Amino acid sequence: MRNLILSALLLASAFQTALGGNTGGEKVLGDFVYEVVTLGGGGSASGESYVRIIKFVGSEISVAFPSEIEGLPVKILGRWDTPIFLYQNPTTSISIPTSVTTIESRAFVGCSLLTSITIPNSVTSIGEFAFYGCTSLASVTIPNSVTSIGEFAFYGCTSLASVTIPNSVTSIGDYAFEDCTSLASVTIPNSVTSIGGFAFYRCSRLTSITIPNSVTSIGYAAFLYCTTLSSVYLPVRFETTYPSFGLTSAQVVFYDVTNPAYLMGQQSVINNPSAHNLYTATQYTANFNAGKDSVLNSPNSNGLYTTSQIQNMAVGHLVLTKNVGGTFTLNYDIEKSEDLQTWTTHAPLSLTLTNLHTNKAFIRIKAKQ
Repeated sequence: MRNLILSALLLASAFQTALGGNTGGEKVLGDFVYEVVTLGGGGSASGESYVRIIKFVGSEISVAFPSEIEGLPVKILGRWDTPIFLYQNPTTSISIPTSVTTIESRAFVGCSLLTSITIPNSVTSIGEFAFYGCTSLASVTIPNSVTSIGEFAFYGCTSLASVTIPNSVTSIGDYAFEDCTSLASVTIPNSVTSIGGFAFYRCSRLTSITIPNSVTSIGYAAFLYCTTLSSVYLPVRFETTYPSFGLTSAQVVFYDVTNPAYLMGQQSVINNPSAHNLYTATQYTANFNAGKDSVLNSPNSNGLYTTSQIQNMAVGHLVLTKNVGGTFTLNYDIEKSEDLQTWTTHAPLSLTLTNLHTNKAFIRIKAKQ
């Protein structure tokens, strides 16, 4: 099925209409094949001209794209119908000038020997399949100017070990980093609102991922078959197409626990009450704890406070236990620690809850100040 999807996407891109205005046909300057694009259709940019580089036909190991040709700025690298480099090209290093704003779809497909590339701050868009199959590319820094990473952009970059995604990026496309089997570290900033389906599929060296509060949707199988992924830190407020993670529920940590009873609308709660920390009397088993690293990095967001911070508060570790006979006991422990390692329990409280209607009573525990 996924091969069919890939074939369909490639076929669709081959029938796209070239964007950007009228062209004067292909021209050649040294090893570069290019075209001059003149904008039309009226408006303030009407009549503006720039250069799109279509192909590189040389055999150099290191390639520096020119910033202008015929006195016009080079703004776009690549064209939707063909990769810039021929397959089996020996190029290992590419330099992109600051005149470039767009790395077009399929621009560097199949550059299997490419080990490094410098993307300047002028680039705002990394197109679909842009670095597809660049199996020797070891690291990439995406500049702050880029707002989106296209579908399949870094698919199959098997040597890619780390990626820093800047605060300008709002979306990570479907399949963007699929099969990046060396990817051990990725930073997702607070600007990202959506992570596409299969985005990090089969990133088998990825061990931990923190997804910021800004993310509201995670696509199908986004982190599936990340076989060494042992912990995921998720915001409370997000929607996902199941299954997104190849993890057991115990390994998935909701790190924004300051508002556990957050509701996304009455119908959503009725359809899936457990997703909102609402449980029927027969469903409840135990509470969950945030992971140690998450707690140490951000203790306040996990309900932990130093004594100098406390004014008035009602925060604690609440455990609801089901007793024989169907009643419940609420255990409320107040603990103190100086190092987050050794804890001393003070003033334990046990409160028996009775008259809870089996299968019809919903339980919600709220902190009250």
